[in-house]
Amino acid sequence: MLRYHRLFSVAVLYCGTAVAAPQPSEVSLLASSHVCSAEEEVARLAQNEQLQEMARALVEFKPTKFCFIMPDAAKVKVLAQQPGYIKFDYKSQVLYTFSKYVAVN
Repeated sequence: MLRYHRLFSVAVLYCGTAVAAPQPSEVSLLASSHVCSAEEEVARLAQNEQLQEMARALVEFKPTKFCFIMPDAAKVKVLAQQPGYIKFDYKSQVLYTFSKYVAVN
């Protein structure tokens, strides 16, 4: 019986930590941020600064199916942070942008 009590206590502890997990943080994006809806594209571009600049120039000329320039600064909820880019929620859309477009508060 004591063994089951300990097992139950451990299960409650894990459930409690899942509930107490930190909520997504809110950050500001700079005006004219290069934003994409495809994580694979952002992950590929995040590896090379020159590719980022070329992709941005193309998107400034003509937005694509996956990427665009967000004209105004915006507050967004960060869902995940990866090397070189972030995943965020903006008006119930999951989008991605490069770390350099996140304003330091």
